Amino acid sequence: MKPPFIVSILLLFICAGSFGQENYREGIVHGPKAGFNITAPEGWVVDNDAGKSQGMPCVLYPKGSSWSDAKTVMYANIAGTEFEGVNVFVAMAIKEMEKIHGRPKEKIASGKTKDGHDYFINEYPATKTYSQWERVGYVQLPRGVAFIVLTSRDKASYQKDSDKLEKVLKTLVYLQPKSEVASGQAYAARYDQLIDQHAEAQIEPLLTEWREKAPDDPDAWITSANYYFNQRQTNISTKKPGPGDITLTDKKGKLAGSISFEQDKGNMKRAADLLEEATTKFPDHLDIWCGLAFMYQESGDFDSELSTLKKMVAYTREHPTQLKWLKGAPLSEPADKFVPEKLHEYGLYYQKKENAEDDKRWFQISTLATQQYPNHAEGFNDAAGYYADLGEWQKARESLEKARQIDPKSVGALINLGNVSVKMKDFTSARKYFEEALKLDPNGEYAQEAKEALRKLNKK
Repeated sequence: MKPPFIVSILLLFICAGSFGQENYREGIVHGPKAGFNITAPEGWVVDNDAGKSQGMPCVLYPKGSSWSDAKTVMYANIAGTEFEGVNVFVAMAIKEMEKIHGRPKEKIASGKTKDGHDYFINEYPATKTYSQWERVGYVQLPRGVAFIVLTSRDKASYQKDSDKLEKVLKTLVYLQPKSEVASGQAYAARYDQLIDQHAEAQIEPLLTEWREKAPDDPDAWITSANYYFNQRQTNISTKKPGPGDITLTDKKGKLAGSISFEQDKGNMKRAADLLEEATTKFPDHLDIWCGLAFMYQESGDFDSELSTLKKMVAYTREHPTQLKWLKGAPLSEPADKFVPEKLHEYGLYYQKKENAEDDKRWFQISTLATQQYPNHAEGFNDAAGYYADLGEWQKARESLEKARQIDPKSVGALINLGNVSVKMKDFTSARKYFEEALKLDPNGEYAQEAKEALRKLNKK
């Protein structure tokens, strides 16, 4: 019976050799929203098992040592799902570790990973209350924060090995989360297929399953909401056709009525409820907030629209550095410029209706902009337009002067100031504003208006 036992021992060592330190140079860390791959520096190995019991899926240490006895080790991980912005995560980490570590030496080094993502390193020297010497590298990924910690038992080991952290950071490559790639894209493709096939009976179950199986995919909620929002009821009547309606005629070609496609209130509510839920799951996605506000606008629910815009503004004021737009892309401009411009767009919808009730709605949105973004001119321009519609010229001029202080080169504000001054019969100021507008932009879109206004003023 001895030979089989000897064979079993040999197989055991063959397996251990196949998966031993000599072959473990690369490691992968996966999270719900992001993942990454790293390579150990020369003379080091990656171990994906030794740190699991401590919640560390990927640890590194020098060859010939182990996770438990090495004088210097590293471990790599992903920040919790509530953190997608590196600055917020680092601020939290510094605050939590300050009592033990003290304040770190911030950004002692920085650079880019192998695939071009930014990283920086903070250093934590040993203190009276904490004997370890440490440095931490932080990497901003598309939907998460990677961090790698190097920790040494003594200063000599730290001085010898501290450069290894940056060598690892330079090998890091971002990986899309498995759940998003595997399920989100598959569901999106299947949804498009069912839409093309007009397979309505299968669409709703698919959307429900998508949200259940891919709970971290914002597109599951966005696509579902858009599907319900776009459902329409067909209405045939003798009314004249409106915009987008189909005209009905009799046999003689005379107008007989129309076919309209009206919003279904039940589906409208379902769409809004889904996006309300999505704002709590993905509050950093401003496209979701704006989509919800648009749905309320389209359904004529201004109070809910304004409430949504206020909540969006409150969130962005508290979290200005981790905000996203369509498909999770970063904002194209800083939040304090991007958001007030969006508020301006929502206000214009009501301004264009040109009636007293909608003018009040326009003013409420512009007031939100001026209160929360007092350094952005557009809100003050909108408020001035509201006062001008009411004939309250002094208030209009005060708002325009605030806009001009913020943006002295705004030709539009100068033209508006000139027109308001004419209404106030302050022709000296009007002439000054029109002349300044022409000086700033002699051939621009407002140049002809300024010239005509000056011509009329010269006759007075």
